[in-house]
This record gives sequence, structure tokens and C-alpha cells, in this order.
Amino acid sequence: MNHSGLRGKPFILRQKYEKMSIMERSSKITLAIILGTIVIVSSYTYFVTQKSAQTALNISEAGASLITEQGESAYTDINGEPVAIDENLGKVLVVNSWASWCPACANELPNLAKLGEEFKNKNVKVLAINRAEPKSTASAFLTSVSAVAGLQLVMDPDDKFYSSIDGYAMPETIFYDPQGNIILHKRGQMTYQEMRVQTESMVNQSAEE
Repeated sequence: MNHSGLRGKPFILRQKYEKMSIMERSSKITLAIILGTIVIVSSYTYFVTQKSAQTALNISEAGASLITEQGESAYTDINGEPVAIDENLGKVLVVNSWASWCPACANELPNLAKLGEEFKNKNVKVLAINRAEPKSTASAFLTSVSAVAGLQLVMDPDDKFYSSIDGYAMPETIFYDPQGNIILHKRGQMTYQEMRVQTESMVNQSAEE
């Protein structure tokens, strides 16, 4: 009986297996390269998009008022510690100007605190920026104002914010959308209902975009 044909088959099968293994390894390497390229391109695109969005926010109306430039006094908290309030860019912002000599501010600050509490989980930030008063003056005034716990109180040594919005009344409140655009500039006191309706409208509008 001729066994030559049988003896040759294991070698042929081994070659075929080795060829398939090489093709599989090559396919895996190619797939890994493709996936790696997709990840790199996606990461770069995300980085560029985020950087462009941040640049747009920095030069927006909100950015111009909330970012302090070199040579300008930094915004601080009530204790004089610097605060980067521009970190809130990208949210619905309600920013109010207040001072101890403004009777309406004593009524409005508690409402702002209440507003911030109600919308704190809806990408909304409420800021109350003092008009360049000494810490002692602002602190003494706040002791006579009830229910402002939780409201971010900001000191503005140069009165930068008020100047940047061309303020001329007191109090003044600005509503910015997440893109940093002014949606409403209210000169004079607002009721809580007015604040709430405006904020809710902006939150709903933001959710639809």
C-alpha cells in the first residue's frame, strides 16, 4: 500500500495552520492599529472641541466680567481668600451686585440664597458680588440679613463686575446662559417669583439645546 500521500498531509495541514495563524495575527494587529487610530483621533477632536468651547466662554459676556486679568485684584470670599468664580462658566449663572448701603439688597439676598438652593442640582450657580466694600462693613451688614447661608458671597475689591456691566442702579442682577450670553439684565430689585421664572425658563431652554 502506498503511504506517501498520507505522510505528506500532516506537513500540508501544518503549513495551512501556520498560514492561518499568520493571517489571524495580522488581522488582530491591523484591528488594533485601526482602534488605536480611532481613539487618538477621537481624543484629539474632543480636546480641540473642549478648548474651543472654553475659549468661547472666556471671551463671552460672562467671561469678560468674571475672569480677572493680570494686574486686576482677584475676586475673594468674605474672608479675603481668592476665589475663581470663572470656574462656573458653562452653567446658567445668576450674578447679583449688592452693598451694605443698598436697602433693597437686604431683601434680595435671602431670595438669591433660596434660588440657589432650589436650582443647585440643575446646573445653576447664584453669585452675589459685593461692591468694593471693606470686609468689616460687608460682614457687619450680613449679620442683619437672614437666611443667606449657602449663597456664594464674593468680594470685589476693584468693583470690576459692576463696572463691566455698566451698572447704574442698585441692586443689579445678570442672568447668563451656559454660553456666557446675557439673557436678562435687571436693574433694581427683583421678587423671588421673577427670579424663579427667569431661571426656570433658562434651565428648560438649556435642556432643549
